[in-house]
Amino acid sequence: MKEKIKLFQESLKLVWASAPGWAIVNIFISLLGSFLPLGLLFLIKLLIDNITKTSTGVSGAGFTLVLWLIIAVVTVYFLDEISTDFGNFVRKKQALRLESYMYDLLHSKSVKLDLINFERPDYFDCLTRASREAPWRPNSILNNLVSMFRGGLSLLLMAGLLAGLNWLLVVLLLAVNIPAIWLRLHFADIIYNFQREQTPEARKTAYFNWLLTGDRPARELRLFGLGEYFKSLFRRSFLKQKEEEINIIRKRTLIETISNLFKAAAVFIVLLFIARETINKKLSLGEMAMFILAFRQGMMYIKDIFSSLAGLYEDSLFIGDTFEFLNLKEKIVAEEPVIVPGAFTKKLDIQNISFSYPGNNQSVINNVSFEIKKGEIVALVGPNGAGKSTLVRLLCRLYDPETGLIKIDGNDIKNLDPGEYRKFFSVVFQDFMLYNLSAGENIRLGNTGIENPKEKIISAASLSGVEDLISSLPNGYDTVIGNLFDDSRELSWGEWQKIAIARALYREASILILDEPSSALDSETEYEIFSRFREIVKGKTSILISHRFTNVKLADRIIVLNKGEVEENGTHEELMKKKGLYYNMYIKQKSRFD
Repeated sequence: MKEKIKLFQESLKLVWASAPGWAIVNIFISLLGSFLPLGLLFLIKLLIDNITKTSTGVSGAGFTLVLWLIIAVVTVYFLDEISTDFGNFVRKKQALRLESYMYDLLHSKSVKLDLINFERPDYFDCLTRASREAPWRPNSILNNLVSMFRGGLSLLLMAGLLAGLNWLLVVLLLAVNIPAIWLRLHFADIIYNFQREQTPEARKTAYFNWLLTGDRPARELRLFGLGEYFKSLFRRSFLKQKEEEINIIRKRTLIETISNLFKAAAVFIVLLFIARETINKKLSLGEMAMFILAFRQGMMYIKDIFSSLAGLYEDSLFIGDTFEFLNLKEKIVAEEPVIVPGAFTKKLDIQNISFSYPGNNQSVINNVSFEIKKGEIVALVGPNGAGKSTLVRLLCRLYDPETGLIKIDGNDIKNLDPGEYRKFFSVVFQDFMLYNLSAGENIRLGNTGIENPKEKIISAASLSGVEDLISSLPNGYDTVIGNLFDDSRELSWGEWQKIAIARALYREASILILDEPSSALDSETEYEIFSRFREIVKGKTSILISHRFTNVKLADRIIVLNKGEVEENGTHEELMKKKGLYYNMYIKQKSRFD
């Protein structure tokens, strides 16, 4: 219970932080709505009694008083209706602010968390649950608290009214609703545990849906005729979740039906009692109507209270998933003593680093050591799976090695702020991003902090060989590229790769890493780029990863990785003389072209 109260407090802090003004208005409107129904009941009683007296000639007040009472009833009714409508508007407005605020929290947390999380399935489960609940659960907690307070106040007023007739009516009112609250609390636990257990299956369902509707799988889906196969996988996964959920709801509905029989019996007893009292002249017609409506309103209010209480219990279960995600800790942080990095002037030193992915006992990088001097062009080569791309992520401190050190100019990179350290690097990843934005924006994303970027964007595009292509687009650098939006132009994979290279060059970082930068380039563009490669990377320290040894030969030094270890290190000529792994790979590739 202490944990749930703490979660309530944290949730309400989020609600208040997102829209304090709207929260106050919401509470005020809710409280106002508690008193209007009681006033309406009292006015209806007076109206009926005065109509009865006027029609029988008992009172001389006449139609004038009846008219004023009608106006009063209509006025209070109108205020009750507009307070309800305005309250709905206020809650929608507050929910909108909160949803935006919660998405901002989720996105901020997501971009800060360590990249290694994306190698863990349990992280995706946690993220899925948080994304599903975060936008609305905190606001639900506030609304349930307000609803419970408003319902409690209204119930107290109605109970006081009913107690004036007979206190047993109040006892009956409370007793028949106890099964309903037990039912809601009991099934709240069942549904929460079910949904938590089903998170991996829900992600699988979403994945199969993407395979059937996404653009990337669309080509193979049609070519290999996979539509029916993936439809069957989606259907099986989807129905597996929903059928179990339906079974839970069916059980709950059956028990709710029995609970509603008790409520109906209570209404029968109350109507019977009030009718007898009215027939025996102990109640006027107006009082009869007032007490019947009061009991009905009391049933509604107690239902609201119990529903809000059960809703709070549900919220306390589900909101924990949101805070579970928001409370995840980043491990890649600046360690003491924190050093403010200066310019890169000497070397990048890798000392005995090892690394393995979560759930994998075998090291992807195993006791690797080498250094890269400022201004040097170093090539990383090796078979697939040798650890080249993983090594790049370690150098950029997207991952931290399990053992060993990486130093820049003699400083352990763990003592530098990760964001500041990464400014030393610009990378063209092997699986580079395709942004459905304008061509100029695609390049500018390399460094959004540069002011007046137009000339530098054009310069980067020229160096990567994509300037002519962009100039030929309908709106030049303002043309949206990709195929997601209207008035856009799709590019070939090779053209996208040129854009990615331009983005990396635009960053103007000290260290440039190119991971298979020519994999999708045509031979003419590849020749153009690598024939002036040293001009392009002039003044930068460069790391080139490539399986094309004609490009690798341009490097000052070549580091050969095999099974996560440095097998060879030297110039092209030195490695050819050794006749080791590099020699064998080079000769095989050369003989294929010969």
